[in-house]
Amino acid sequence: MKTIEFIIGSLEVGGAERHLSQVLPALKNMGFLIKVHVLSDKAPLKPIFDNACIEVYLGPNLDWVPLTFLRRPISLFISLTRLILNFLKNRKAIRHVFLPEAYLLTAVAARLTFFSGPLIMSRRSLNDYQQRRPILGTLERLMHRFTTAALGNSKAVVQQLYGEGFTLSNTSLIYNGIDLWPFQNLLTKQGLRDSLNINQDALVFIIVANLIPYKGHLDLLNALGKIHSQLPKSWKLLCVGNDNGILSQLKEHSQMLGINNHVEFLGKRSDTPQLLAAADIGILCSHEEGFSNAILEGMAAGLPMVVTNVGGNAEAVEDMQTGLVVKAQDPESLGSALLSMALAPELRTRFGQAGKERIAQHFTLQQCTQNYADFYESLL
Repeated sequence: MKTIEFIIGSLEVGGAERHLSQVLPALKNMGFLIKVHVLSDKAPLKPIFDNACIEVYLGPNLDWVPLTFLRRPISLFISLTRLILNFLKNRKAIRHVFLPEAYLLTAVAARLTFFSGPLIMSRRSLNDYQQRRPILGTLERLMHRFTTAALGNSKAVVQQLYGEGFTLSNTSLIYNGIDLWPFQNLLTKQGLRDSLNINQDALVFIIVANLIPYKGHLDLLNALGKIHSQLPKSWKLLCVGNDNGILSQLKEHSQMLGINNHVEFLGKRSDTPQLLAAADIGILCSHEEGFSNAILEGMAAGLPMVVTNVGGNAEAVEDMQTGLVVKAQDPESLGSALLSMALAPELRTRFGQAGKERIAQHFTLQQCTQNYADFYESLL
């Protein structure tokens, strides 16, 4: 069988991890032998792979190490050792690495074992992290020369890969794809609002993004603070996503702006498709992005999207066709776009329907998986 070994730092509920949890079972059904090597023991998504009968090899639990500051270097050493042993054990399988730290360790292990087989790296975001961690960025660029191919999930990411030394011949673009099944056979918007206790007359904005500074929640609150007096009295913002430490700040800020009664922080939810389909306008106002599934899911739910012009956002959302694309970190522009959407129900309907059609044509899980399969076949 055609063996592909995927390497990633964890199986937490993040964008890359969720992407693999959807793509890998589909690839297995297409005849590939899939193995997943996780450098840590953090794997809440592991049951999905278990159900698909995909082997997952977890890193060790280091909670027993009494000195916390020692856990990190010990973890890196163990991860590198495991990767070296893996390369020595199987010198033919394709290795496909996701996320920067895993890529760097894997590339080093490949060099130490003189591995000459296919080594692929997937870049899932813009390389802004290299500015924050310049040593990591420098080492990454050094290892690119030993990497068979690089994959980006947006044109913006691919352009950066070219700037780091990859070429047209060893760089490919594979867009994310989503499973449309959760967005089919949903209740009507009225039925969904009843089930979710949302006022039928409310104008509902929704953002699906973990509460991380670069996702731009503060920009969004400031934008709504500027326009809330012009919005219908019954408006609501639903914020779906885990708190990464800024929830209290956001709550205080919304209260200061006088909009706290309109803003709900829902945390992590398992009914995101229903929430999206019950809303009127989808938002992603991040400062940096690779290619966001949250945008695709909003469009699949029939929402007109207001997004910032970073990463692949403008590749998913066609400005003035399926939504509005605005400058990042600019609450004034964001507020203006949200207000124009809020006051134009017919435009929202047209954009939402066009977005739904665009997803079905270009960004389905089936298309994404087939693109991966074709790519691996070309290497084999």
